[in-house]
Amino acid sequence: MTTRMMKLPPERLTPRRLRALAAASLAVTFLFQLRAASPVAESMIPALPQVYATESPAAEWNAQSFDSIIRRDPLEALRLAHQDHRRSVHDYTCTFVKQELLPSGLSPEQVISVKFRARPYSVMMHWLRNADKAERVVYVQDRWVDAEAADPAERDLAVCQPGPIARLLVKSLKMPIRGSLARMTSRRCIDEFGFDRSLELLIRYSEIARQRGELSLAYQGESEFGGRPTYVIERRLPYNGPGGIYPDRVAVIHLDRERRIPLCVRCFADDERSSLLGRYEYRDVDLSADLPDNAFDPAAYGM
Repeated sequence: MTTRMMKLPPERLTPRRLRALAAASLAVTFLFQLRAASPVAESMIPALPQVYATESPAAEWNAQSFDSIIRRDPLEALRLAHQDHRRSVHDYTCTFVKQELLPSGLSPEQVISVKFRARPYSVMMHWLRNADKAERVVYVQDRWVDAEAADPAERDLAVCQPGPIARLLVKSLKMPIRGSLARMTSRRCIDEFGFDRSLELLIRYSEIARQRGELSLAYQGESEFGGRPTYVIERRLPYNGPGGIYPDRVAVIHLDRERRIPLCVRCFADDERSSLLGRYEYRDVDLSADLPDNAFDPAAYGM
């Protein structure tokens, strides 16, 4: 790009052309920074069959309390929590705290204000700490699509707002939420955010491991997280690195006792829990939010 610019006659380097070139350069830089610093990225989950059922027998749910079920069969309790959440929760707001092990090393702790809606699947994220180049990301399922993308992984887009300095050149950019680069730079994608998807992934891998005779899933007792009483479940899988079937060796899950949502999931690569793979925390959760459509309209945030 620099060589071609030097060959242009001076009169062709108009202010408008310079702004366009700067915006294009910024877009490339922003893409790399965003993928490394935000959940707008493809997870490293392999394509595995859907092997669990999200519905559980109503008779068993009514006959036994959730408290006794989670002690006897934590996987069944996760299924019931997932079923109940899908039925009863549609919108919510929260503060999302995450930290992940990336190829470049352990990321800094990110603090993100989130608005979520289940139908259509919609997420608005506003970075409050360690935002890097991305301050906001808005994703609405099937709203922004690159129909001409050669790679299906590049089809779905999110609207991304850079920081205040970059916004002098470009107000927002539409970026693919998944792809080959994303798979290398983040463990999760924005369309994997939320309690529903977290429970789904926990159940999915637990079912796969149970069918293979490799699952250890145990109730660990009661605790608290963020001032909320929780059940604690520990899952162990035969994790053998990022190229294997399973996402982690040990996962410690804090399930809200009243609302039955995973308030905190910490994933480790080793039995001693010394090698963190990912930490995902939900704080200040408001499940009663009734979010208007403009909560997921980029124009409402100057994007």
